[in-house]
Amino acid sequence: MSESLIITYEDGLQIIKFNRPKKLNSITLDVDHDLIAALDEAVRRDDVKITVLTGEGQYFTAGNDFSAPSGEEDMEGTIRKSLAVFGNLISVLIEHPKILVAIVNGPSVGVGVTMLSHFDVIYAHEKATFHTPFSSLGLCAEGCSSYLFPRILGKSLAAKMLYFNYKMSAKEAADVGFVAQTYNQDTIGSIWQDLKAQAKLPIKSLMATKRLMRMPEIPKLKAINRSEIEVLTERFLSEDFFNALMAMLAKRNKSKL
Repeated sequence: MSESLIITYEDGLQIIKFNRPKKLNSITLDVDHDLIAALDEAVRRDDVKITVLTGEGQYFTAGNDFSAPSGEEDMEGTIRKSLAVFGNLISVLIEHPKILVAIVNGPSVGVGVTMLSHFDVIYAHEKATFHTPFSSLGLCAEGCSSYLFPRILGKSLAAKMLYFNYKMSAKEAADVGFVAQTYNQDTIGSIWQDLKAQAKLPIKSLMATKRLMRMPEIPKLKAINRSEIEVLTERFLSEDFFNALMAMLAKRNKSKL
C-alpha cells in the first residue's frame, strides 16, 4: 500500500480515506491499484461488514491526476495500461459482495462521482458538489455512468452532467436519491454511530439482499464497463483530449506564477 490511502478497521468497518489532500485527493494509477487491493481485502476479512470511503482534507477527490508521471512507456501504452486498471476497479465495484458506503466530505470530480454509482449508500457534506467535466476534456462517460446516471438522476439531469459538465449540489443529489442524506460538522458524528450500529447486523443477511438487488444488473454493467473503456481509450488518444490537457496544464502553470 502507498501512503495515498489511509485504511483502518474498527467495529466491523473498513474505513478507506483518500490521502492526497495537497493534490485534492486526485487519483493516480497507484491509488487505483490500492483501492482494488483494499476492496479485495474487505471481501477476505470476516470482521469487515461495511467498507466506508471518504477523503482527507477539503476534497473527496478531484478525479484523475492528469499531472502524474507516465514513466518510461509511450503515451498510448500508458493510457491503455491505466484504463485497464481503471476498468478493473469498476469491475471490482460492480461485483463487490459487501456493503459499500461513501461519506463525500467535499467536492467530487470525474471518476470520484461515477464510482459512487456502485456504492450502496452515500452521505454527502451539505457543501459537497458532484462534477463530471468529461466533454470539456474531450472525453466521454465512464464508470458505467452512461447507463446508471439516467436511471439514478433522471434523463435530463444526467444529460446536463454528462453532456454539459453541470455541477450538481449535495441538495440536488439528495433530492433525486443519489445521496441518502446530507450532513454538516454537527451531524457527522451520528452518521458514524449509525454505521457502527449497522455493522452489527448479520453479514450474510446484508450480502444476500445486496446480491438479490444487484444480480440482474451485474452482467449488463460489466458489458457497459467494457464498452465505455473502449470508447474512452479512443477519446484519450484523440486530438480533443490532447488540446484540452495542454490548455488545462498551461492554465495551471500560469496560476503558479
